[in-house]
Amino acid sequence: MKKIKIIIIAIAFLITLVACGSSTTATAEFLEIDVDQTSISFDVEITDVDNEITGSTVVYLYNTDGNIRNQKTIETEEDLLGIYFYGLETETTFSIKVIATVGRDAIEIAVYEFTTLTAEEIIINTVEDFNNMKNNKNGNFKLGQDIDFTGEEFVSAFNTSSLSFGGVFDGDGYALKNINFEKISTYTGVFGYVSSGTIKNTTFENVTIGTIAEPLATTTSSRVGIVAGYVTAQTASIENVVIKDSTISFSTSSTIQAYVGAIAAEYKGSVEGVDIINTNIDVLSTSFGTIKIGGAIGLLGAASVISEVNSDTNITFNVLGTNIRDDDTSHMIGGIVAQHVTGAKITDVISTGDIDVDLDYNTLPDTDKGIYTLFVGGLIGKANDSITSGYYSGSITINHQKNEYEADVTKQFRIGGLIGFYESNKPSNQIVRLDGGSMTLNVADDVSLDASQVFGFNRFGVASDKGVNGTENLTINGISQTPEVSINLINDLNAYFTSQWILDQLAE
Repeated sequence: MKKIKIIIIAIAFLITLVACGSSTTATAEFLEIDVDQTSISFDVEITDVDNEITGSTVVYLYNTDGNIRNQKTIETEEDLLGIYFYGLETETTFSIKVIATVGRDAIEIAVYEFTTLTAEEIIINTVEDFNNMKNNKNGNFKLGQDIDFTGEEFVSAFNTSSLSFGGVFDGDGYALKNINFEKISTYTGVFGYVSSGTIKNTTFENVTIGTIAEPLATTTSSRVGIVAGYVTAQTASIENVVIKDSTISFSTSSTIQAYVGAIAAEYKGSVEGVDIINTNIDVLSTSFGTIKIGGAIGLLGAASVISEVNSDTNITFNVLGTNIRDDDTSHMIGGIVAQHVTGAKITDVISTGDIDVDLDYNTLPDTDKGIYTLFVGGLIGKANDSITSGYYSGSITINHQKNEYEADVTKQFRIGGLIGFYESNKPSNQIVRLDGGSMTLNVADDVSLDASQVFGFNRFGVASDKGVNGTENLTINGISQTPEVSINLINDLNAYFTSQWILDQLAE
């Protein structure tokens, strides 16, 4: 008996037919079908209980008129996985036939008919319309009005890698409102998992992923964002978007990771023109999984671009360890991005929210090793590349408690009013810590602490065009720190910044 599986998603029917009066007990079934505007992919499973197939098997694609459009000869079972026919016309009906050689006869053992999807713009007016986007995940969609999800159980239509959004969603100035998530999934967000998709001209209003009073909980690796959990392609884009009055609140006991961001948890692509208003992120970790929390994006991938992002996101992060022994922990928090890797570009960004961190690792007895790192920055937690033009005006508060079992643990905290850990060999330009916010750090005496109003730690010592506007305000363990000699005091922001976007924000 032979069994093989394949991939396809669509509306279809399956018929087993016999050619030229011959018969066979062999059958074929189409599985995992994925129909798009111009392509189809699928797996095939063949069952040949009586071993009647004696020769080649061919999968044919036919036009509506019955002419062969394409074909694939099956030589091994692996050939039946991920069969892909492309370059098809939109909104056109085709059929696929599996022809097997039985004796001297070529016998049709399965047929599948499908119609390619439309490439025309689809207007979204209802919750049902929005959810049905999963049936055309690379489609061209536009909002026709605000959509209110009050009372609807919301599950993203795009919550797996095999069901990722790769189309265009144009909000046309309208809003997706009152969306309430009831659980944390691997890819949590209104658009969940995004491949090469574009999301633009949309307001996300009152999106709730847990509340402060009733946070959600997860035990597994997660990526959590308001717009998307995971955006994977450099061709993806989010532009002209507003996120307002929204909340992310959850606890994680994952030993792997939790990435979090108001826009997206992990992002590859471009972001331009995003306002994040009155939004809160509250995360509790009870384990040693890697945590990256950004007021806009958790982890920004290589060749990605962020510009003109204004984030009023308040971030609260707590560690209350329950199972940490001989483990390493890594926590990165930034008002815009937790970490951006080499090759990512950040320009024209503003963060005005507060960052509050409370750490009680509660390390277990018999701990012989461990490295606990914390990188916090008003703009970036850990910067592996430079940034240009931006400011931070919120407050940073760090509270840390130690216990008696942490004598053999190395603790390294790097806290900066702009960037916690600057690990780039290129200079950043025109970034400022604004007057009005404070930095208050209360840490145990077993912590190796690097703290500054600008860069907590500058690995390569590269000189950057950065500074503080107004009064320096850094307090460590109740002691107000003397002004840092190397910090530039910038009194006239209008003369300092050359970015018109930054100047416009200052004028508001």
